[in-house]
Amino acid sequence: MENKGRYCINISAPNLINICVDQMQHGEIKGRLYHCYSGEPIIFLNVIELIRMAEKLFDEIAFPQASTKTRSLLQKDNNPTINMRRPEKILAQSQIVEKTGVLGTFVTSVRFRQNSTWQGEMYWVEQDEIIKFSNVLDFIKGLDVALQ
Repeated sequence: MENKGRYCINISAPNLINICVDQMQHGEIKGRLYHCYSGEPIIFLNVIELIRMAEKLFDEIAFPQASTKTRSLLQKDNNPTINMRRPEKILAQSQIVEKTGVLGTFVTSVRFRQNSTWQGEMYWVEQDEIIKFSNVLDFIKGLDVALQ
């Protein structure tokens, strides 16, 4: 655990992501997403892209496992997530938390994916504050309030 002021962050979580917000225009955030399975940042242009990219990562590493499965009439899922191998780590978690955003940096840990949504917490680095969320809407609101 890395101690930042009075809060602790568990940087050993396999699904740890660092959201670096660089720009905010008309209420839309833009920035970079870092995780230990990619050496390059993943650019997002809005909060929906950010959520989709994080959800894709969680599905690839099967952590946290979703309690429900997304259904689609267009795609057939021949490769269930539970049988997939977790990708190799490229970066250490300590390298991930070193990255910072222009407007804000949020080290995020989604602990559960229950009821088709997320539960977890994000650490707002610049304010040394933990923002807990019990669903994706709370996650979005937390980012929005922090960046206002």
